[in-house]
Amino acid sequence: MRRLQKRVSLVVPVALLALGAAACGGSSSNSGSSNSAEPNTTATVKQGGTLTFASEKVPEGFNTNTNSDNTFDTQQQMSPLAPWVFNQTPDISTVALNTDLLDSAELTNKSPETVVYKIKQSAVWSDGVPITADDFVYNWKHQNGSDPNDDAATTTGYEDIDNTVGSDNGKTVTVTFKNNYGDWKSLFTTLLPAHYMEKAGGWTAALKDGPPAVSGGPFVVSQYAKGNSLTLVRNDKYYGKRPALDKIVYRYITDSAAEPQALANNEVQMIYPQPQLDLVDQVKKIQGVKTELNLGLNFEHIDFNFKNSLLTDPAVRKAFATGVDRQELVNATVKQFTDKATVLNNHMFMPNQKGYQDNSGGISKGDIAAAQKILDAAGYTKGPDGIYAKNGQPLKFRYTVTQGNKLRERTEEIVVAQMKKVGIELDPANTTKLGSTLSKADFDIIQFGWVGTPFPVSSNVAIYTTSGGSNYGKYSNPDVDRLFSQAIREIDPQKANDMVNQADKILFDQVATLPLYQKPTFLASYDRFTNIVDNPTSQGPFYNTQDWGLKG
Repeated sequence: MRRLQKRVSLVVPVALLALGAAACGGSSSNSGSSNSAEPNTTATVKQGGTLTFASEKVPEGFNTNTNSDNTFDTQQQMSPLAPWVFNQTPDISTVALNTDLLDSAELTNKSPETVVYKIKQSAVWSDGVPITADDFVYNWKHQNGSDPNDDAATTTGYEDIDNTVGSDNGKTVTVTFKNNYGDWKSLFTTLLPAHYMEKAGGWTAALKDGPPAVSGGPFVVSQYAKGNSLTLVRNDKYYGKRPALDKIVYRYITDSAAEPQALANNEVQMIYPQPQLDLVDQVKKIQGVKTELNLGLNFEHIDFNFKNSLLTDPAVRKAFATGVDRQELVNATVKQFTDKATVLNNHMFMPNQKGYQDNSGGISKGDIAAAQKILDAAGYTKGPDGIYAKNGQPLKFRYTVTQGNKLRERTEEIVVAQMKKVGIELDPANTTKLGSTLSKADFDIIQFGWVGTPFPVSSNVAIYTTSGGSNYGKYSNPDVDRLFSQAIREIDPQKANDMVNQADKILFDQVATLPLYQKPTFLASYDRFTNIVDNPTSQGPFYNTQDWGLKG
C-alpha cells in the first residue's frame, strides 16, 4: 500500500506532507478553531477582475495523484482544473457532494459494497468532451496498484475495487468493491481527463512539464511560465456556476519572507502561508487586508527512524518523550497565534474533530528525573559529558526540520535544550528537501507536518502500518496493522473510529511517533475580494474558486 507525499493529504486519501514555511497576518481576523460546514460564500460579486496568489512551491509536476507531485501547494493549483467527487468542507470533519459534477453518489449495496455515481449530463471537459465513466475507470486503474509502472500517491481504497463500469452513455458509473471500504467518499479526487492524459504521454508523464491543457473545473490554463507563474482564465465550458473572475494568477514566491511585502505592494492579493510570528505582525499592518486564522487538519509531530539501533530501544524513545515538555513547545510557537492552541494527544483526530480523545497517557510534561530513571533502568549510564551511553554507543542523534521554517526551527531549539537536560544530545541537521530526506530515510529524529483529511482511517493507514508508503521511520506493530486492516473494512464510522483510537493508544505507549500540536492555518487577502474562505483541510481554500469575485 503506497501513499502520497508532501504538505499533507488530498482525499486520495492520505495525509499530505506539510513542506512549506511561511507568513501570516491581517487587519481583521477570525481566530476560531473551527469553521461552519457551509461558510457564507454567496455574497454578490462583480464580473471580471484578476486575483494573484503567492505560491510558495514551484511544482515538480502537476499530477497530484502521483507520489512525486503530491504536494499541498500543487493541489491548490490543480483545484480549479480537476474536480473532486466529494469536496472536503471547512468544518474539517465532513465532505459534501460536488453537485456541479454529479446528480448523486450513493452506496446502493453493502454486500458486495456497491457505489453508483450519476454524472450530470451537462458535465464536459473544457475541450467539449463529456465527462464520463471512462474518466473514473482511467483514474481507478492507475491508482489501484495493478501496474507497477504507475506512480500512485496511494492505492488505498482503489485496490479494494473489483470493477468500475459505465452505463447510460457513460453518465452512470457503478463501482463494485471486492473488499469493503468504509471511506468510499474519499475516492476519485483530482479527477483527470482520460482522453487527454493518454494523448499527452500517460499517467506518470503527461503532467511532468506543466499543468493539463484540458480542464474539468471552473478555470482553464492560459499560460504557464515554469518557475515564474501559472495563469488560469475562466472556463467557458464549465458546467457549474459561472466564475466571476477573469483570471487567477499563481506567482511563485519561494521565499516566504517576501510574501508580506508582495501583499503590501499589491503584487499579490492573497497568501496562504504557515504562520510565523514576525510575518503575522507585518501582515497585520497592511491596510485593506482581511485574515482568517483557523485550527484545521495540519499538525506537527516528531518521528523516529527505526533503522537506527538505538532508537529501536523503546526505553530511549520513552525517555525522549518523557523529557520533552510539549506545553512549552506550544507556548513558544502556536500559542502566539491563537489561545486555542493545545498539546495534541491523538495521532488520528484533531481536538475539534468528533472522535478525538486523549490517548497519550500523560507523557511529555518535561519530567527530566523520570526520563533519566527510564534510561538508568535500561542499563544506560551517563558519561562525563552528561550524555547517556550503552555498550559504547552514546545517545547522540541528528535532529532534522525544514530549513528556513522559523516555527520549526524554534521548536528544534527548545527540544535540543530539553534533551540536553535529560542526557540525550541532538545535533541539528536541517534540510531544504524534506520530501527526499523522508523518502530516503536520511534522518535519525525528524519533525515535520501532516495535513490530514476528514477520513481518519484511510488517511492514516499508509503512515502507521508496516507496509505503508508514508511510514518513513519503518515502525512496525502487528496489533496496529490488524486494527487498521479491520477499520478500513468497517462501514460503521463509529466502530472504525474506535479501532483507530485503539491503535493510537499503542502508538503512544510505544512512542512510535510523537504528535506535538495542531498547527494553525492562515489566509490573508484583500477585502475588495469576497467569498474567499479558509478550508483548513488538505483541499485548501481553492476548493470554491467559482464563487470568488470582486465585491458587487
